Amino acid sequence: MSPPRIDVHLLTLDEPGHWREECLASLAGAPIRLHRLPGIPGRVGKARAAGFARGTLALVSFVDPDDRYEARAFAHLADALDACPSAVLAYTDEALIDEHGRVIGVRRLAYSAFQHAHSASHVHGLIVMRRSAVEPVLTRIADLDAGADWLLTRLVASRGDVLHLPLVGRHWRQHPNQHHRRARSTALGSLPSLAIP
Repeated sequence: MSPPRIDVHLLTLDEPGHWREECLASLAGAPIRLHRLPGIPGRVGKARAAGFARGTLALVSFVDPDDRYEARAFAHLADALDACPSAVLAYTDEALIDEHGRVIGVRRLAYSAFQHAHSASHVHGLIVMRRSAVEPVLTRIADLDAGADWLLTRLVASRGDVLHLPLVGRHWRQHPNQHHRRARSTALGSLPSLAIP
């Protein structure tokens, strides 16, 4: 097994246990150091900040317990960042799956700063970032719930280049209890901090 190259955190909350187990099984063989910690209801940003604080590796990522991942994609993302020192974030395409894990379709989203600024799901596959670009911006997301990941990726992207790898790294499970579907309706509408300096 390869030595860990990426600190990855997984926040648990109220997802079905078998989905969480599928997620964990999909990570087998990935060059990661996994940190499991409890989510904080209504405070994704605060929980994410705690997750990113775990570990010391130069690259960081997160996985959601209701999704599945391609273990090999982590190494491809780490290699891409190693090969491009100006890049601070690298991400993959993603497959949409239904509640039972059947593929619905594939989202292929080459990077566009304009699209990133206007869509919370534009940079949304498997995402790996440099710790040095993430740590300085964590205080900006600490009070957010829905929108925390979007703001985080936008803030990180403002610090350097963004790489898109045209391969599926994440299998995004579509179900009625997805966080963005049940978050307060005002959460995304009240993100004045999305104005990136």
